[in-house]
Order: sequence, then C-alpha cells, then structure tokens
Amino acid sequence: MLLVFKKNAIVIFFLTVEICFNIHNINGQKSEPIKLNNYLIVAENLFNQYRYDSAVVYYDSALTQAEKMDNQNLVAYILQLKGTALRNDGRTDSANKMYKNARQKAVALGNDTICAKADIGLGQIYDKYGRLDSAEYFFNHALTLFQNSGDTVSIGEALYNLSMFYQSKIDYEISLKYALECNRIFKKFDKTELYCSSLLNLGNVYECLKEYDTALSCYEQGKLINVKLNNLKLAAKFANNKAVIFYYQKKFEEAKNELLSAIEFNEKINDLNELSILYRNISVILKKLEKRDEALKYADKALSYARQINNKELLSDALINLGVHHKQKGNYDQAESYYLDGIEVAEKHNLMWDMQIAYDNITLLYKAKGDFNKAYEYLQKYVAISDSITNEEKIKAREKYKAEYELLHLQDQNKIKDLKNKKILLERNRSYGIGSTLVFILIAFLFYFRMRARKNRIIAAQKIQKLEDEKKLMAAQSVLVGQEKERERIARELHDGIGVLLSTASIHFSSVEEKADKETAEMLKKANKLLKEAGKEVRQISHNMMPGVLSKFGLREAIEDLFDDVEETGDIEVDTQIVCGDKRLPENMEIMIYRVVQEMLNNTLKHAKATKISFNISRCDEIIQMDFVDNGVGFDEEKPAHGKNLGLSGLRSRVEYLGGTIKLKSEKAKGTRYSITIPLLEKI
Repeated sequence: MLLVFKKNAIVIFFLTVEICFNIHNINGQKSEPIKLNNYLIVAENLFNQYRYDSAVVYYDSALTQAEKMDNQNLVAYILQLKGTALRNDGRTDSANKMYKNARQKAVALGNDTICAKADIGLGQIYDKYGRLDSAEYFFNHALTLFQNSGDTVSIGEALYNLSMFYQSKIDYEISLKYALECNRIFKKFDKTELYCSSLLNLGNVYECLKEYDTALSCYEQGKLINVKLNNLKLAAKFANNKAVIFYYQKKFEEAKNELLSAIEFNEKINDLNELSILYRNISVILKKLEKRDEALKYADKALSYARQINNKELLSDALINLGVHHKQKGNYDQAESYYLDGIEVAEKHNLMWDMQIAYDNITLLYKAKGDFNKAYEYLQKYVAISDSITNEEKIKAREKYKAEYELLHLQDQNKIKDLKNKKILLERNRSYGIGSTLVFILIAFLFYFRMRARKNRIIAAQKIQKLEDEKKLMAAQSVLVGQEKERERIARELHDGIGVLLSTASIHFSSVEEKADKETAEMLKKANKLLKEAGKEVRQISHNMMPGVLSKFGLREAIEDLFDDVEETGDIEVDTQIVCGDKRLPENMEIMIYRVVQEMLNNTLKHAKATKISFNISRCDEIIQMDFVDNGVGFDEEKPAHGKNLGLSGLRSRVEYLGGTIKLKSEKAKGTRYSITIPLLEKI
C-alpha cells in the first residue's frame, strides 16, 4: 500500500504542476520563469527518488525554457544538473558532454560556482575510467574555485570528492584527512544528507585502514540518522557495510542481522536490484553458519529478483551462487545445472569475471564427480579466460599511455608548425620592408639581413631539435611511469583480488574437508595445500612487483628488506650501509631508486655467481650517491651478454629519468662496480 500511495502522490503532484502551467500560460511571457521553476522542482523530486531517466526529461524542458528566456547562467546551471542525472543513470558519455558544455558556458560567463560543480562531475567521470591525472586536476580546480568564493559547504563537497579520489588511488592517509575535514564542515553547517554521505565515506576509509571499530561506529551513526529521516536506501547501505566488516571479523551472526536489516529497508522501498545482491550475500553468511537450507532459500530469492529485473550480471552471479550451495549439500546434478546456466548467461553477455569463477567451480565439481575429461575441459577454459582478463587489462593500460603519447606528439608537432609559420611570416614582413627602402640602403644592409636570416634559421632549427628531444624524453618517461603504475595496479589486484579469492577458497575447502569421507577429505586436503601454495606465490609475486614496505615505510626500509631476503639464503654475504635520513623522497623518485637497486641486485644474482655484495647509499642536501660492488665473474663491458645488456639498458633508462649519472666498471673474473649519482631537484 505504501508504494501505491507514493505513486499516486507523484501523479497528483505532476497534475498540479500541469494545472499551474495552464493557469500561468494566460499571462503570456510572465509564465516562463514559473514554468521553468516548476520543471526544476519536478526534476529534483524525481532525482531524489532515484528516477534519473525521468528527471532528465524535465531537465530538458527546463533547459528549453531557460533558452527561451535567453538566461545563459540558468542554461549553464541546468546543463550541469542534467549531466549529474545522466551520470547517475549510467549514461557517462552524454554526462561528459553536458558537463563540458556547462563548464564552457560558465567560464565564458565568469560563473565560478557552476564551473566548479561541472569540474566535480568531470572529475568523477575521469576517476571512474582510470584517468587519474585529469580527475585530480578537476577536483583540485573545483576546490580552488570554491575556496576563492568562500563557499564553505561547497568546499566540503570538493573535499569529499577528493577523499573518494585518493581512496581509489589507495592513498588512504590523504583520503582520511579530506574525509575528516568535509565531515566536520557538514556537521557544523547542519547539512544532514551531506553529513551522512561523508560518514559513509569516512567509514570506508577507516575500513581500508583496517580500523574496523572506528568504521563500525561511523556506519552505525549513519544508519541511525537515516532510519530517523526515513532515508531507507542510504540506511541499507550503512547496514550492508557493517555486515561486510562483521564478515571480515568472522562475526557471522552479527553480519546476518545487519543484512536482514538492510533487506528489510530495501523491501520497503522495493529496490529489487539491491535485494538480489543482499539475498545473495546473506546466503553466503548463512552457509558459514551451517544453515544450509536457509542459505539455499535466500539464494533462490536472489535468482528470482535477478530474473525480474533482467540484470544479466546479477543473474549470472545468482546462478553460480546456487551451484555452490547445491554442491555443498552434495546435490551435484543440480549444482551442475546451475553452473551451466550461469556459464551460458556469462558467455552470452561476455561477463568475463563470472566466466572465470564459474569455470573454476565447475572444474572442481567435475573433479568431485570423477568426470576428469570435463574437469580438464573447463580447467582449460578457466586458464584461457584468466589470461584474457589479464591481457585486456594490459591492453587498456597500453592504449591509455599510447593516447597520452599521441597527445604529446600532436602538441609538439603543432609547436613545430607554429614556429615554421612564424618564421615564414617574419621573412615575408622583412621582404616587404626591404622592398620599400632605397636601393642604396638595400645594398648596404643586404649582408646584415642575410646573416640575421641565417641566425634565425639556426635558432629555429635548434628549437625544433629541442622539441624533438623533449618529445622523446617525455615518451620514455611516460613508458617508465606507466610501467610502475601497471606494476602497482597488478600487484594490488593480485593481492586484493586473486589472493583474497584463493584464501576464501582455501577456507571453503577446510570447511568441507571436516565433513567429507576419508577418501574425499584426502583429495580436498591435497587441493587445499595447492591453493595455499598458489596464494603464497601470488603474495610473493605481488610483493616483487610493488613491495608494500616501500609505500608504507619508505626507501631505507624497502632496501634493507630487499638485501635481508638475499642474505637469508645464506649463499651470499651482504654488507650494506644505508644513510638516507628520515624524510621521505617524492613517491616516483623512491620507486625509481628502488628499481635501480633491484636491477643491480638482479644482475648480480642472475649472472655474476658472486659470494659477496657491498652496497652503500647516502643522501646529502643535493645528491643521492649509490655504490654497488660484487666479487662475481664480471663481464666484458664492450660485449655484455644479451640478458645483461637488457638489464643495463633498463638500469640506465631509470637513472637518466631521474637526471642522474651512472659509472660502470667490470672485468672478467674481477667483479662489477656500479657508481650512481642522482641529483635532488629540490631540498627535502
């Protein structure tokens, strides 16, 4: 009944608006501002009810009225509002165009407020698509505009978005700083809805920092406020986030209660999409609590809602989840049927992550059934889709940096073209000037102008060469920075994605192993052992690609950790002296210096057959000095081995990127010495 009442209320509201429109139309042009205001009221109400597609329709009507009134400030304002509705409706490309159009008009009008709000919208879009440099620029530009205008609440909104941005960059300390500041602003100015959103974000940051008790406090406070305000959609989000933390803490009963609370809220507002997700999640919790019949009931509900809303991702996930539950209960035939249905949906709609999970699970199912041919068939599919996911991520990263390089190249070409055009124009003007002078003056100064023209040609050629050199340097630097970002991203996904999946799978295996018969338990024990070894390998690969100690504790601890690992093998004696001070270097510089040390050490371990390594690094006000010596077999500097050549090339590239110099001395049977000097561009 509640839902019907709400729908009827909306209809009555719309009819009232239409009546107002018809009454005011009698007054001719005087009705235009009133019609515009009414369109905006309807759009805002629809927006607040999450009916973004309908809100866009009324924003279009309001935009037409504003254009009739020739009020460009209103046009820019409505374009920005429409962009937000389009973004929330998932139409990102259209939203991007709206924000850019609004921003362009706002800049022309000198309206900093609308420009800043459009900047925030653009920043959110670029953040979503991984264009972090552009997103950071727009968020910071919006903050600057709001600070200049003295709009404190809007400053809080900009800080909120910056906190979300740095959270996505895994820079939780900076994210926490912004989250606390915006939370303080919204509370001080009694902006309840914004305060609740900031509480949700603050809880997320504390959760990422593993400060679970503080995160739970934020979520509980937000849940209570929104229940009081009857904002059940946001209250459900707080409850769901509490359930996630309880799951991490293995407090499954508390997690179940919070999910039931979230389900209750979403059932009242009939949010079928969220209900499908929540039913799926609570089925996992109930399975942990050994309530398998209840778990299966909720898994069936999740599937039912996914089918109602025809959400293919939720449908695929729900089918696979049901397969897992039936396999746990020993219903292998039903589990197989659900797995195959889930795979069919995932393959039809190219849901690569769902395909990967389904292939993995059905492989284990066929293995349990003793059908090793089918198990091998789906294992091959699992390996293939895993490779495809990895390759797709690499292609996206490569295309991103390729686009950035092409943009730099185009900018350089335009600069070169401008220089050539200026040179042609300069010579043409000079020719006109000379032609208007007397013949005697022409002869007297001919030599002078010829020399000057030659000098200009040399200068122009030098500028062109300089731009070409800068272009090559920027391309090389983009590749290096791109490699490090890719390493960091893959390391994070390995650790937080595959690592967590392997650990979760291992926990499931352990749970099943206790209840299986002796023969099955032995097989599960072996499989569990392989999973743990795979998890260990994933963590080691993640650490090698981007060691956590570097980002958390800095360069000195990371280098000490690197050499400690070598010394623990007992094969090589290591003598290190590290004097780097307590102050941190810029992040890019620390990563590059660490890679330089890692490259020198790898060359020694792979090729030198050394028994002793000596490494010294020190930093003064203006330079960093590194000396690395091993007593290995050495090599001919003129003709290094192919593998060494590649290693030395990467080493030199990183040192040159840092603006440093490297001296290498090596002789056969006399070891190798590296001496590297890196300047500090600014005192730290």
